[in-house]
Amino acid sequence: MQQTASVSYAGPIAAIVSTVLWGGAYVAMKFALECFHPMIMIFLLLVVSSATFLALLPSMWAKQRYTKGDWRIFLVLVICEPCLYFAFEGYALNYTSASQAGMLSATLPIFVGAFGYFLLKEKIGLVAWIGCVIAIVGAVWLSVGSVADEHAPNPLLGNTLQISAMVFAALYAICVRRLSRGYTPMFITAVQAWAGVVFFFPTLFLPGMGMPQDGATALAWASIVYLGLGVSVGAYSLYGFSISRMPAARASMFMNLIPVFTLIFSMIILGERLAPSQYMASALVLGGVIISQRR
Repeated sequence: MQQTASVSYAGPIAAIVSTVLWGGAYVAMKFALECFHPMIMIFLLLVVSSATFLALLPSMWAKQRYTKGDWRIFLVLVICEPCLYFAFEGYALNYTSASQAGMLSATLPIFVGAFGYFLLKEKIGLVAWIGCVIAIVGAVWLSVGSVADEHAPNPLLGNTLQISAMVFAALYAICVRRLSRGYTPMFITAVQAWAGVVFFFPTLFLPGMGMPQDGATALAWASIVYLGLGVSVGAYSLYGFSISRMPAARASMFMNLIPVFTLIFSMIILGERLAPSQYMASALVLGGVIISQRR
């Protein structure tokens, strides 16, 4: 009985820890983007995570069970995340604040549920659809009603990019759920890191790319390490583990904690503040997401 209880709690605990790590990611990205171009930042953090996974490869390889056709799911997975997800989110944080980006990440369960309905034929009740509409209204309000400031020079563009990133994150979650039947969460995360390095490497040769001429600050490098180890290795592996222990829709519910932790971290570390109307819009987002989980 005790072993069964520990197993039942393992998924939720892993999901909560992953949200703490992801909540800090938006703050870390802000620091990294002060010195690095978004594409350079993403490439460096993926190099850090890829090197870590290479060291762990011998212990991971024997535990995988390949099924014919899995490569197609892996292909969709890596295109969605890290490739498109990181690209959209990296640019999003150039234009919006960490707190707004984190708040919009709460829409992830909405998109997971929608893709589950259209792709996996999962049933969604009327109340859930009402919650989806409320959350979307809140996201639009947060984006359109935001005013540019030092933390968010173009919030409408940044928030639109962030919502687009959540669409790809939802498709990623669906793929992970399918692949977790034959592969460990650590291996799935490793594959996406290695594929990300290959995808983003050519961008280093595009005009305007390169390392900062004056060098990067210690804080920027520390942020890269945090993003590469704490997020790309730790958070993704823990989230993948949680999805393997419970339904994808239930695991995605814990992602509602990301904006909470992001808001706390951004207020304490970055000194960001939301306007009263933005708090109201954020409440609609979170409230709609919570309602949408009543399937």
